[in-house]
Amino acid sequence: MLNKNPYPILEFDSNASAKIEPSKIIDQKDVPKICVITFFGEVIQQLLEQGLLKQIAVFDAETIQLPIYEMLYNNDRVGITVGFVGAAGSAAQLEELIAMGFEKFIVCGGAGVLREDIQVGHLVLPFAAVRDEGVSYHYIEPSREVACNEYALSVIERQLEKENLPYIKAKTWTTDALYRETTEKIALRVSEGCVTVEMEAAAFFAVSQFRSVILAQILYSGDDLSGDEWDSRQWNNREDIRKSLVELCIRIAAQL
Repeated sequence: MLNKNPYPILEFDSNASAKIEPSKIIDQKDVPKICVITFFGEVIQQLLEQGLLKQIAVFDAETIQLPIYEMLYNNDRVGITVGFVGAAGSAAQLEELIAMGFEKFIVCGGAGVLREDIQVGHLVLPFAAVRDEGVSYHYIEPSREVACNEYALSVIERQLEKENLPYIKAKTWTTDALYRETTEKIALRVSEGCVTVEMEAAAFFAVSQFRSVILAQILYSGDDLSGDEWDSRQWNNREDIRKSLVELCIRIAAQL
C-alpha cells in the first residue's frame, strides 16, 4: 500500500507496473544494442553531412522531434541521438530508447564545474549523482545519491587510461533548476564531493537501474560556478572538444 507523505515526491511506489508502459506503446525495432546519447547536436549534424548516419527512428516529444540514427564503427552498429535537456525529458527519452531495443548507453555532455582548478574540457566521470531533481524519485526509493553502473564505469576507465586521457572520477550534482544554483547550495554540494553540476545524470542512473540496462556518462567541464560570479568560459563554443568527446564515446561503445 502506498503511504501518504507530507512531501509527495517521497511517496515512492515499488509497483513496477504503471498505467502507461513504454513497451506497450513503443514498437520494438531493429536497432543496435548500444546507443550514444550526446547533447552536442552540431556533432551529429557533422556526421550526418558526412553521410555516416542513417535515421532509424525518432523520439517524438510533442514540441520537438529528436531523430535516432545508427552508424558503423569497425563494422559494428552503433546508435546515436541528441539528448533531451533536463531530467524529466531525458528519462522519457531513455525509456523509449529501451523500449525500442537498445540495451547499453554511453551519455556525453557538458557540465558546470564547482572547482576553479578544473579547466574547460577536462573530462569528469561521475560515479554517483546527488538527486536534486524529481524524476529519479519515481524510479528508485528516496536516497541522497544514485550510483552509476559499475561495469560501464570500468569500461570507460579502461579506455580513458588506454588513450592516456586525464579525467576526474567524482560525484555530480543533478538539479532541475539551473537558475537556482545558489552560493550556499554550491558549497553544500562541494562538501559532499560533487565537482560538477548538470541536469540529467541522476535521472539516467535511476531509469537505467529500474529497467536493468547498462548506462554511464562522461561529462566535459564547461562553465565555472566556483567564483563570486558565474563564468561561461565560452564552454558551448568548444567545437573540437565536443567532437572529440563524441568520437571517444563511439569508441567506448564498441567496447561495451
